[in-house]
Amino acid sequence: MDKTMLASVKTAARHALDCRPWVAGHGAYLLHQVSGRGPIDETGALDDAAMRAAAGWLAAAQDSQSDGGFSGRYKLASGWSSSYPETTGYIIPTLLKLADHWGEPQWRDRAARAIDFLLGLQLADGAFPGGEVLENRTRPSPFNSAQILHGLTHWARSTGDGRAAAAAARCAAWLMSVQDADGAYRRHFYLDVAATYAAHLSCWLAEYGDAFGDSAALASAERHLDWVLARQDKATGWFDLAGFTEDQHRDRNAYTHTIAYTVAGVLTTSLILKREDGIAAARQAAEGIMRRLELSRRLPGVLDWRWREVEHPQCLTGNAQMALIWFALTRHDGDWRFANAGFKALDLVKHAQLRDNANLGLAGGIGGSDPVWGSYIPKALPNWAAKYFIDGLLEKRGLLQEAASNP
Repeated sequence: MDKTMLASVKTAARHALDCRPWVAGHGAYLLHQVSGRGPIDETGALDDAAMRAAAGWLAAAQDSQSDGGFSGRYKLASGWSSSYPETTGYIIPTLLKLADHWGEPQWRDRAARAIDFLLGLQLADGAFPGGEVLENRTRPSPFNSAQILHGLTHWARSTGDGRAAAAAARCAAWLMSVQDADGAYRRHFYLDVAATYAAHLSCWLAEYGDAFGDSAALASAERHLDWVLARQDKATGWFDLAGFTEDQHRDRNAYTHTIAYTVAGVLTTSLILKREDGIAAARQAAEGIMRRLELSRRLPGVLDWRWREVEHPQCLTGNAQMALIWFALTRHDGDWRFANAGFKALDLVKHAQLRDNANLGLAGGIGGSDPVWGSYIPKALPNWAAKYFIDGLLEKRGLLQEAASNP
C-alpha cells in the first residue's frame, strides 16, 4: 500500500464511526472513498449508466418523503433529511429534461408532485422559505425563492399551468421588492450581507422576465448584473464576495459551488440581455478555473482569488456546475477547449459516484465532497449534486450530437 493510499485509509478510519459503517451499504460506500474505483472513464462509455443511477437516486430522495418534495440530502450519520424547497424548485427543469430525453412520463409526474409541494409553501407576500421544511416554513429567503422561480417558470411554460404562472409572478414581484437601490440583495440574505453568488438569483428573474415579457424583472436582473460586474478583479477574473461567509469574503476564497453560482448567473443573465461585457467577464473567470483544472488534473473544492487551491477535497457539485458553464461557452464561442474542460470535470464526478449499492440513499448519489468527509456538505450526498451532474451529462450529450451533425 503506497503512502497516499495509507493516508486515505487512516483518514477514513477517523471518520468511520460518524458514518455508521454497520448500516447496509455504508461500509461499501466508505471503502469506495479510498479504493476500488478503477480508471476514470474518459471515453464517456458509462455516461448513460451514470445518469440512470443519479436519476434513480433523485427518485429515491423524493420517495423518501411524503410531501412531494425532495429530501435535501442523505446523511451517513442519520439517513434522509427533510424536503428542501429551494433545490426541489430547480430540480423541476431537470425532471422535465429527463422526461423528454428518455420519453418517460414518470419524470414529469415527479415534477408535478414537486410543484404541488412548492405551491403549498408559498408565503403570503410571494416569497418562499429558506432551508429544509423541518427547519423553517415562515422565514423568507431571496436566493431560495429565486431557485423555485426557475422551476415554476419552466413548469408553467411547459404545461400552461396557471397556478404556477401566478405563483411565479408573485415570487418575481417579491424578489424585486427586496432588492436594494444599488442592485444588491441584502434583506433576508445570510447575515444580511450581499454576495455576488446572488447572480444565480437575478439570472432567474431575467429568465422569468424573458419568458413572460416582464420588463421590470429584466431591468432588476440587469441592475444586479451591474453590481456583480463592479466586483470583479479585472486582473484574474475573480468575483469578490462569492463565498458563503464573512471569513471567505475577507480571505477572497470560496467553494467552487458558489464560484460557479456567480459565474453561471453572470453568464445566463448576460446571454439573455445580450450583454457582451458580462459574457466576457464570465469567460475570464471560466478560463482561470479551467487553467486550475488543467494544472492540478482535478478541481480543488475551495479556490482563492488567484485560482489557487485552498482546500484539496473536491466539491463535486462545483465540478458539475463548472462543466455546464464551460459547455455554454463552447456553444457561444465555438471554443472546444471549454468543452474539453467540462468533459474532464464530469469524469471526475463520475469517478466518485458509486452506482451499485444496497442502500437507496447511496446508490447513484453524488457526495458533497470527494472524499465524502471534505468540508463541503461533509459525510452526506446532497440532492443538488445529483441534479447538476444529470444536467451536465445531458448537455454533454447534446453538445456532442450537435457537433456530429454540424462538424
